[in-house]
Amino acid sequence: MRTLILCVDRDDDLGVKAKVASPVIGRKNNLKAVIALGLEDPEDSDANVIFMGLKLYKRYQDMGREVEIATICGDRMVGVQSDANLIRQFYAVLEQFNPDTAVLVSDGAEDEVILPMISQRVQI
Repeated sequence: MRTLILCVDRDDDLGVKAKVASPVIGRKNNLKAVIALGLEDPEDSDANVIFMGLKLYKRYQDMGREVEIATICGDRMVGVQSDANLIRQFYAVLEQFNPDTAVLVSDGAEDEVILPMISQRVQI
């Protein structure tokens, strides 16, 4: 079973604060990204999202699952443009890693607005 750990940053703090382009795909790239964000703003909750994603990545790997982690980001102006960016990046991730299931990691209900759009393509 192929599992995608999907971290969501709807307001693009990763891009705005840490100047990291998204989507961020892979364990190593996500680790670099979260360090960059943490150095810019140690209190940003999106850093916790990525750290949790990395923890889940290891847990699934230890269970013998084929797993990938990706972080997708929206836009500072949360709304239609932000959601369009998230969906575009999600589809880009799917082109590289075609999962059977996904685990959504977010820091609140605002990020989870994307859940219905993602669940149309992969089981959450």
